[in-house]
Amino acid sequence: MAKKARKYSVNFKREAVRQMAEAPTIVGLAEKLGVRRKLLYQWRDQLKAAGIAGLERRKGRPPGSRSQKVSPPGPSAAELRIAELERLLGRKQLEVDFLKRAFEQVRGAASIPTSDGGKESIAVSKTRSRSKEKC
Repeated sequence: MAKKARKYSVNFKREAVRQMAEAPTIVGLAEKLGVRRKLLYQWRDQLKAAGIAGLERRKGRPPGSRSQKVSPPGPSAAELRIAELERLLGRKQLEVDFLKRAFEQVRGAASIPTSDGGKESIAVSKTRSRSKEKC
């Protein structure tokens, strides 16, 4: 079971820091007060840094430190238009390439002379597998 965090008053913290200066050992003072040694050092540092207000601050993220979620600026209208035109240009280029290949195939097929009918138009294919030859 987890222990519930204790809350200490500002007066308790201030008195503990005062006693730190006079105590022979910090460990003994921490045991006497029933707090962790680390807390005593934290309270001392907070008191030095921000005075009494530093001791009043609660655990957790300091107020105002949570950064506002800033989204990166979105693309402008001009950038969106450029992206749209680049996509359109890419599609048109694909169409042009397709039509060029198709035209070359049609032109290439037309330049081959037709046979006189003496030969077969399709050559007999050879068997590729030896297992078919055995049958």
